[in-house]
Amino acid sequence: MTSPSVGATERGAGVLVRIETLAPSLRESERKIADYVLGHPADMVHLSITELADRTDTSEATVIRFSRKLGYPGYSALKIALALDLHSTTASLPDEIAPDDDISAIKSKIIEASIGSLSDTAQLLSDDAVGRAVDALVVARRIEVYGVGNSAATAHDAYALLMQIGLPIVAVLDPHLQVMSAVQLRPGDVALAISVSGSTRDTVEALRTARDAGATCICLTRHARSPITRVAHISLLAAARPRTVGGHELLGRVAQLAVIDVLAAACALRRQDASLQALERGRKAISASKRY
Repeated sequence: MTSPSVGATERGAGVLVRIETLAPSLRESERKIADYVLGHPADMVHLSITELADRTDTSEATVIRFSRKLGYPGYSALKIALALDLHSTTASLPDEIAPDDDISAIKSKIIEASIGSLSDTAQLLSDDAVGRAVDALVVARRIEVYGVGNSAATAHDAYALLMQIGLPIVAVLDPHLQVMSAVQLRPGDVALAISVSGSTRDTVEALRTARDAGATCICLTRHARSPITRVAHISLLAAARPRTVGGHELLGRVAQLAVIDVLAAACALRRQDASLQALERGRKAISASKRY
Protein backbone atom coordinates (compact mmCIF):
# COMPACT_ATOMS: atom_id res chain seq x y z
CA MET A 1 0.00 0.00 0.00
CA THR A 2 1.35 3.43 -0.89
CA SER A 3 2.04 5.67 2.07
CA PRO A 4 0.16 8.94 2.11
CA SER A 5 1.94 12.11 1.05
CA VAL A 6 1.48 15.63 2.29
CA GLY A 7 -2.06 16.96 1.99
CA ALA A 8 -3.58 20.37 1.39
CA THR A 9 -3.58 21.29 5.07
CA GLU A 10 0.15 20.77 5.48
CA ARG A 11 1.22 22.43 2.22
CA GLY A 12 1.05 25.90 3.76
CA ALA A 13 3.34 24.91 6.62
CA GLY A 14 7.10 25.11 6.89
CA VAL A 15 9.40 22.19 6.22
CA LEU A 16 10.06 21.27 9.86
CA VAL A 17 6.38 21.47 10.72
CA ARG A 18 5.53 19.19 7.80
CA ILE A 19 8.08 16.65 8.97
CA GLU A 20 6.72 16.66 12.52
CA THR A 21 3.18 16.28 11.24
CA LEU A 22 3.91 13.39 8.89
CA ALA A 23 6.41 11.56 11.11
CA PRO A 24 4.20 8.56 12.01
CA SER A 25 3.54 7.74 8.36
CA LEU A 26 7.20 7.60 7.32
CA ARG A 27 9.10 4.40 6.71
CA GLU A 28 12.04 3.58 8.96
CA SER A 29 14.57 4.75 6.37
CA GLU A 30 12.64 7.98 5.83
CA ARG A 31 12.49 8.54 9.58
CA LYS A 32 16.30 8.53 9.64
CA ILE A 33 16.27 11.44 7.21
CA ALA A 34 13.50 13.20 9.13
CA ASP A 35 15.42 12.90 12.40
CA TYR A 36 18.56 14.28 10.80
CA VAL A 37 16.78 17.23 9.20
CA LEU A 38 14.98 18.08 12.43
CA GLY A 39 18.22 17.90 14.40
CA HIS A 40 20.48 19.64 11.86
CA PRO A 41 18.34 21.89 9.64
CA ALA A 42 21.08 24.46 9.02
CA ASP A 43 23.58 21.76 8.02
CA MET A 44 21.13 19.99 5.75
CA VAL A 45 20.71 22.95 3.36
CA HIS A 46 24.40 22.68 2.45
CA LEU A 47 24.43 18.93 1.79
CA SER A 48 24.15 17.27 -1.59
CA ILE A 49 21.66 14.47 -1.97
CA THR A 50 24.53 11.95 -1.79
CA GLU A 51 25.93 13.51 1.37
CA LEU A 52 22.54 13.44 3.10
CA ALA A 53 22.06 9.82 2.09
CA ASP A 54 25.50 8.92 3.46
CA ARG A 55 24.94 10.73 6.76
CA THR A 56 21.61 8.99 7.31
CA ASP A 57 22.72 5.57 6.04
CA THR A 58 20.00 5.64 3.39
CA SER A 59 19.97 6.00 -0.40
CA GLU A 60 19.49 8.85 -2.86
CA ALA A 61 16.19 7.27 -3.92
CA THR A 62 14.99 7.38 -0.29
CA VAL A 63 15.91 11.07 -0.04
CA ILE A 64 13.90 11.81 -3.18
CA ARG A 65 10.95 9.79 -1.90
CA PHE A 66 11.15 11.63 1.43
CA SER A 67 11.14 15.00 -0.37
CA ARG A 68 8.09 14.06 -2.40
CA LYS A 69 6.19 12.88 0.67
CA LEU A 70 6.66 16.36 2.07
CA GLY A 71 5.08 17.78 -1.06
CA TYR A 72 8.19 18.89 -2.96
CA PRO A 73 9.08 17.71 -6.48
CA GLY A 74 12.59 16.78 -5.44
CA TYR A 75 15.46 17.28 -3.04
CA SER A 76 16.54 20.64 -4.47
CA ALA A 77 13.08 22.11 -3.91
CA LEU A 78 13.09 20.79 -0.36
CA LYS A 79 16.46 22.42 0.36
CA ILE A 80 15.31 25.76 -1.06
CA ALA A 81 12.14 25.70 1.04
CA LEU A 82 14.09 24.87 4.19
CA ALA A 83 16.66 27.60 3.48
CA LEU A 84 13.83 30.13 3.13
CA ASP A 85 12.30 28.92 6.39
CA LEU A 86 15.58 29.30 8.23
CA HIS A 87 16.13 32.75 6.73
CA SER A 88 12.69 34.11 7.63
CA THR A 89 12.17 32.41 10.99
CA THR A 90 14.08 30.85 13.83
CA ALA A 91 12.85 27.44 12.72
CA SER A 92 14.83 24.78 14.59
CA LEU A 93 14.27 22.16 17.19
CA PRO A 94 14.20 23.81 20.62
CA ASP A 95 17.12 23.17 22.95
CA GLU A 96 16.84 20.64 25.73
CA ILE A 97 16.30 22.08 29.18
CA ALA A 98 19.65 21.48 30.84
CA PRO A 99 20.28 20.67 34.52
CA ASP A 100 22.21 23.92 34.96
CA ASP A 101 19.52 26.14 33.39
CA ASP A 102 18.35 28.89 35.71
CA ILE A 103 14.75 30.02 36.00
CA SER A 104 15.24 32.66 33.32
CA ALA A 105 16.53 30.11 30.80
CA ILE A 106 13.74 27.64 31.59
CA LYS A 107 11.13 30.36 31.23
CA SER A 108 12.60 31.50 27.93
CA LYS A 109 12.80 28.00 26.45
CA ILE A 110 9.29 26.96 27.47
CA ILE A 111 7.63 30.19 26.31
CA GLU A 112 9.61 30.14 23.06
CA ALA A 113 8.41 26.60 22.38
CA SER A 114 4.82 27.58 23.16
CA ILE A 115 4.97 30.55 20.79
CA GLY A 116 6.45 28.31 18.12
CA SER A 117 3.71 25.73 18.62
CA LEU A 118 1.02 28.38 18.23
CA SER A 119 2.68 29.78 15.11
CA ASP A 120 2.96 26.31 13.58
CA THR A 121 -0.67 25.55 14.47
CA ALA A 122 -1.81 28.72 12.71
CA GLN A 123 -0.27 27.28 9.53
CA LEU A 124 -1.47 23.70 10.00
CA LEU A 125 -5.02 24.19 11.23
CA SER A 126 -7.37 24.06 8.25
CA ASP A 127 -10.11 26.71 8.10
CA ASP A 128 -12.27 24.22 6.22
CA ALA A 129 -11.81 21.56 8.90
CA VAL A 130 -12.65 24.03 11.67
CA GLY A 131 -15.75 25.14 9.75
CA ARG A 132 -16.95 21.58 9.29
CA ALA A 133 -16.34 20.84 12.97
CA VAL A 134 -18.33 23.89 14.01
CA ASP A 135 -21.15 22.93 11.63
CA ALA A 136 -21.41 19.55 13.34
CA LEU A 137 -21.04 20.82 16.90
CA VAL A 138 -23.68 23.56 16.83
CA VAL A 139 -26.46 21.20 15.71
CA ALA A 140 -25.40 18.09 17.66
CA ARG A 141 -27.95 16.32 19.82
CA ARG A 142 -25.13 15.06 22.02
CA ILE A 143 -21.38 15.68 22.08
CA GLU A 144 -18.86 13.39 23.75
CA VAL A 145 -15.20 14.28 24.17
CA TYR A 146 -12.59 11.58 24.78
CA GLY A 147 -9.02 11.77 26.04
CA VAL A 148 -6.73 9.73 28.26
CA GLY A 149 -3.51 10.58 30.08
CA ASN A 150 -2.36 14.13 29.39
CA SER A 151 -5.05 14.53 26.74
CA ALA A 152 -7.71 13.98 29.40
CA ALA A 153 -6.92 17.45 30.75
CA THR A 154 -7.48 18.96 27.31
CA ALA A 155 -10.70 16.99 26.94
CA HIS A 156 -11.94 18.37 30.24
CA ASP A 157 -11.06 21.89 29.08
CA ALA A 158 -13.08 21.32 25.89
CA TYR A 159 -16.02 20.18 28.01
CA ALA A 160 -15.79 23.24 30.27
CA LEU A 161 -15.69 25.74 27.40
CA LEU A 162 -18.35 24.18 25.17
CA MET A 163 -20.65 23.48 28.11
CA GLN A 164 -20.55 27.15 29.12
CA ILE A 165 -21.92 28.24 25.75
CA GLY A 166 -24.77 25.77 26.03
CA LEU A 167 -23.63 22.87 23.90
CA PRO A 168 -24.78 19.39 25.07
CA ILE A 169 -21.31 18.02 25.79
CA VAL A 170 -19.97 15.48 28.27
CA ALA A 171 -16.36 14.47 28.89
CA VAL A 172 -15.78 10.71 29.08
CA LEU A 173 -12.26 10.10 30.35
CA ASP A 174 -12.29 6.45 31.44
CA PRO A 175 -11.23 4.20 28.51
CA HIS A 176 -13.84 1.51 29.26
CA LEU A 177 -16.63 4.04 29.68
CA GLN A 178 -15.59 5.76 26.46
CA VAL A 179 -16.39 2.67 24.40
CA MET A 180 -19.55 1.90 26.39
CA SER A 181 -20.78 5.46 25.87
CA ALA A 182 -19.69 5.72 22.23
CA VAL A 183 -21.75 2.70 21.25
CA GLN A 184 -24.87 4.58 22.43
CA LEU A 185 -24.33 7.43 19.98
CA ARG A 186 -26.30 7.79 16.77
CA PRO A 187 -26.45 9.99 13.65
CA GLY A 188 -26.62 13.64 14.65
CA ASP A 189 -24.27 13.13 17.59
CA VAL A 190 -20.61 14.19 17.65
CA ALA A 191 -17.55 12.50 19.16
CA LEU A 192 -14.44 14.64 19.68
CA ALA A 193 -11.30 12.59 20.41
CA ILE A 194 -8.04 14.17 21.57
CA SER A 195 -4.67 12.44 21.18
CA VAL A 196 -1.36 14.23 20.72
CA SER A 197 0.26 11.23 19.04
CA GLY A 198 -2.86 10.13 17.19
CA SER A 199 -1.91 6.58 18.13
CA THR A 200 -3.44 6.14 21.58
CA ARG A 201 -5.26 2.83 21.21
CA ASP A 202 -8.03 3.53 23.74
CA THR A 203 -8.88 6.88 22.16
CA VAL A 204 -8.77 5.57 18.60
CA GLU A 205 -11.02 2.63 19.47
CA ALA A 206 -13.52 4.89 21.24
CA LEU A 207 -13.70 7.11 18.17
CA ARG A 208 -14.02 4.08 15.88
CA THR A 209 -16.93 2.83 18.01
CA ALA A 210 -18.60 6.24 17.77
CA ARG A 211 -18.15 6.25 14.00
CA ASP A 212 -19.64 2.76 13.67
CA ALA A 213 -22.62 3.99 15.70
CA GLY A 214 -23.22 6.79 13.17
CA ALA A 215 -21.78 9.80 15.00
CA THR A 216 -19.76 12.53 13.30
CA CYS A 217 -16.18 12.02 14.47
CA ILE A 218 -13.67 14.82 15.03
CA CYS A 219 -10.08 14.35 16.19
CA LEU A 220 -7.56 16.82 17.58
CA THR A 221 -4.01 15.58 17.10
CA ARG A 222 -0.46 16.52 16.28
CA HIS A 223 0.01 14.17 13.35
CA ALA A 224 -1.88 14.38 10.06
CA ARG A 225 -1.08 10.77 9.16
CA SER A 226 -1.89 8.64 12.19
CA PRO A 227 -4.42 5.97 13.19
CA ILE A 228 -6.89 8.47 14.63
CA THR A 229 -7.05 10.57 11.45
CA ARG A 230 -7.96 7.45 9.48
CA VAL A 231 -11.02 7.03 11.72
CA ALA A 232 -12.12 10.66 12.05
CA HIS A 233 -14.35 12.44 9.56
CA ILE A 234 -12.69 15.76 10.48
CA SER A 235 -9.07 16.20 11.60
CA LEU A 236 -7.90 19.28 13.50
CA LEU A 237 -4.12 19.66 13.73
CA ALA A 238 -2.37 21.26 16.69
CA ALA A 239 1.41 21.45 16.44
CA ALA A 240 3.75 20.91 19.36
CA ARG A 241 7.42 21.80 19.53
CA PRO A 242 9.05 19.38 21.93
CA ARG A 243 11.08 20.40 24.94
CA THR A 244 13.09 17.71 26.64
CA VAL A 245 14.23 17.36 30.23
CA GLY A 246 16.84 14.70 30.79
CA GLY A 247 16.09 13.30 27.34
CA HIS A 248 12.36 12.96 28.04
CA GLU A 249 10.10 14.89 25.72
CA LEU A 250 7.56 17.27 27.21
CA LEU A 251 4.74 18.35 24.93
CA GLY A 252 2.95 21.51 25.94
CA ARG A 253 -0.82 21.63 25.58
CA VAL A 254 -0.89 25.28 24.57
CA ALA A 255 -1.66 24.63 20.88
CA GLN A 256 -4.38 22.09 21.65
CA LEU A 257 -6.00 24.53 24.07
CA ALA A 258 -5.84 27.24 21.42
CA VAL A 259 -7.71 25.02 18.96
CA ILE A 260 -10.38 24.37 21.59
CA ASP A 261 -10.65 28.14 22.11
CA VAL A 262 -11.11 28.61 18.35
CA LEU A 263 -13.92 26.03 18.30
CA ALA A 264 -15.63 27.58 21.32
CA ALA A 265 -15.48 31.11 19.92
CA ALA A 266 -16.73 30.05 16.50
CA CYS A 267 -19.58 28.00 17.98
CA ALA A 268 -20.56 30.86 20.30
CA LEU A 269 -20.76 33.29 17.41
CA ARG A 270 -22.68 30.82 15.23
CA ARG A 271 -25.40 30.40 17.87
CA GLN A 272 -24.97 33.85 19.33
CA ASP A 273 -28.24 34.40 21.20
CA ALA A 274 -28.36 30.92 22.71
CA SER A 275 -24.71 31.04 23.72
CA LEU A 276 -25.01 34.47 25.31
CA GLN A 277 -28.03 33.29 27.29
CA ALA A 278 -26.13 30.21 28.46
CA LEU A 279 -23.14 32.32 29.51
CA GLU A 280 -25.40 34.73 31.37
CA ARG A 281 -27.14 31.88 33.22
CA GLY A 282 -23.77 30.51 34.23
CA ARG A 283 -22.54 33.91 35.38
CA LYS A 284 -25.64 34.44 37.51
CA ALA A 285 -25.37 30.96 39.02
CA ILE A 286 -21.76 31.58 40.00
CA SER A 287 -22.53 35.02 41.39
CA ALA A 288 -25.44 33.71 43.44
CA SER A 289 -23.85 30.64 44.96
CA LYS A 290 -20.08 30.86 44.78
CA ARG A 291 -19.14 34.48 45.50
CA TYR A 292 -19.44 36.63 48.61
